[in-house]
Amino acid sequence: MKDGKRGLYMGMIRTLVLASAGTAAALVAVPAIAADAATQLPETAPAPAEAAPVWTFTAEPYFWMAGMKGRVGVRGLSPVDIDVDFSQIFDHIDWSPPPVMLAGEARNGRYALFTDVIYLGLEADGTSAGPLALSAEVDMNTVVWTFGGSYRVVDNGTATLDVLAGGRLWYLDTDLTVTGPLGVREASGSKTWVDPIIGVAGDVALGNGFGLHGEADVGGFGLGADIDWQVQGTLQYRYSDSVTLEAGYRYLAVDYEDDGFVFDIAMQGPIIGARFRF
Repeated sequence: MKDGKRGLYMGMIRTLVLASAGTAAALVAVPAIAADAATQLPETAPAPAEAAPVWTFTAEPYFWMAGMKGRVGVRGLSPVDIDVDFSQIFDHIDWSPPPVMLAGEARNGRYALFTDVIYLGLEADGTSAGPLALSAEVDMNTVVWTFGGSYRVVDNGTATLDVLAGGRLWYLDTDLTVTGPLGVREASGSKTWVDPIIGVAGDVALGNGFGLHGEADVGGFGLGADIDWQVQGTLQYRYSDSVTLEAGYRYLAVDYEDDGFVFDIAMQGPIIGARFRF
């Protein structure tokens, strides 16, 4: 009986050993088979490359009803004070040739180039400081060209914020007439200079097609004007994917003086425009 049990035990042990050996062999063989099968499968197609950003362009004709206040001077005559409120601007604009106001942007992802051109002819009355009361007439043709590049540092789907750098070119052609007890004196002159500028611009979506836009920059730093800065805020309405309407307020000031030429002016007033995207 003991011999029978011993034989039974030995048979069970042999069975367990053989089963363990078979399991181990299977565990070793499966990875090898899988690896061999993987080499025979076609290679997985590479993930498609992320689409590169594309250029988009906007053009915005606008009208800025800018009043003007400050001092204007031409070499040979003392500066005169002028003050034209934006509500009177239509009476003082020289409509021949008519004003030109156009902004534009070319954007590729976070990077953009921008431009803003203003041509404005303006006739204004003023007074000249001094012991005698002197009246003055100023006839100015002004070109203001702002240009540069920007980088978008915030874009969360609701708000954006860009930092920008560039320049603002000023061209002024001025005729100045001063009338007083001793007669009439006239002088003419023109000046061109460029101010470096830095600034920020941003947008916030309000929903239902409405949004807010704001921008501010500062420049000059004594390299052109002593100071040259502006701020602007508008309420926007996205009429369609390609057309956005906006209205708001803009303030632009510059303080420039060189060799008897003085242009220390603040321009401000309502602004309206339509931005076209393509």
